[in-house]
Amino acid sequence: MTESSSKVLARIERELRDVWLAPEPAGGSLPPKSRVCTMNLLVAGPRDLMDGYTHVVDEVTASIPARAILIALDPDAEDSELSGDATAVCSLLGGKNICSERVRLVAQGAVCTRVASAVDSILVPEIPTALVWLGRVHVTDPVFLSLSASAQRIITDSEYSSLSSLLHLSAWARRGSSQASIADLAWTRLAPWQELFARFFDDPRLHDHASRITRLAFRQASEAGARLGSEGALLLGWVATRLGWRTSRMGGALRFHRRDGKNLPIDFGVTPRPEGTAPSSLASVRLEADHGDVHVEGAIERELASGLSSDAVDADMVNWTLRVGGAPPIEQRVRFGANKAAKWLERTLHRPARDPALAESVAFAEEVLEDGVVCGAPSHPR
Repeated sequence: MTESSSKVLARIERELRDVWLAPEPAGGSLPPKSRVCTMNLLVAGPRDLMDGYTHVVDEVTASIPARAILIALDPDAEDSELSGDATAVCSLLGGKNICSERVRLVAQGAVCTRVASAVDSILVPEIPTALVWLGRVHVTDPVFLSLSASAQRIITDSEYSSLSSLLHLSAWARRGSSQASIADLAWTRLAPWQELFARFFDDPRLHDHASRITRLAFRQASEAGARLGSEGALLLGWVATRLGWRTSRMGGALRFHRRDGKNLPIDFGVTPRPEGTAPSSLASVRLEADHGDVHVEGAIERELASGLSSDAVDADMVNWTLRVGGAPPIEQRVRFGANKAAKWLERTLHRPARDPALAESVAFAEEVLEDGVVCGAPSHPR
């Protein structure tokens, strides 16, 4: 016989209380447990995704102490019930035994529509709440709406769900449907690309070249004809909004214009996607710029899945090249680091809640997506 939802929640409350009231083992080698809680961290998604996400949350709460509530959703289950458990997850930081709380809930059948009320009853009051939503976001989904109502921050991963999910979520937030800030793990992963792109114009002699880009080309890891992916669209949005570009349409074709009004050809290509590489991952960016009599060419080329042969899985190497006039090229090799979900979630949670650059980049990407830009297709006329 299964427990009722109220009994499950009462048991979880007891388990949480017992974690801290339990006496320390005599002669233990560890220091006494210290309870720290800086936020409520809700992680919700389909049950099959949640099964593999527990270790990610445990890694994150080792450095960001929180009450983590993992919510596995199985709305198609025949039985309608709620189950769950609670435990402490501890780590040694600065010689102290710092512990977070982890609650796991499994909602089946019709209980999914009421799971938010169960979550509300076990939130730690008066501290921020962040909701990590795994999978696609549908802003009409009653489960998403009810869980997001208590969140000050909503985090998605558009690289593994879809760019359209992020765009719809951002538009929903702009309409005032939610006061929560929107964050995206794919955007966090773009930080190294942004830094490398900006580095093309670090030299004071090249500052003006940033506004004189004459050609830009993106390649992503996908089949020809695939839509522009999240990483490419967000990086394009970031570059365009930093440099004051705009779009227009003529004869059904999407056109890009620099701040001075000149047309800017942008090409979207593809490269084969190696096994282990996320769909539509950004593979390379190339640019040309002219100012005065100095011609500049820059390239950022990612060796996709190059980390698979090393100890750091998916720690792709990136080749950065800058050619200025007839001088020898400047070349650098940069390691992106392991593509670990815990690392990117932790960095996202550490970033400011409000990110105007993300909002502006998403709005620009929305214009591009409206035209259904695909990669590897013949370029639009300019």
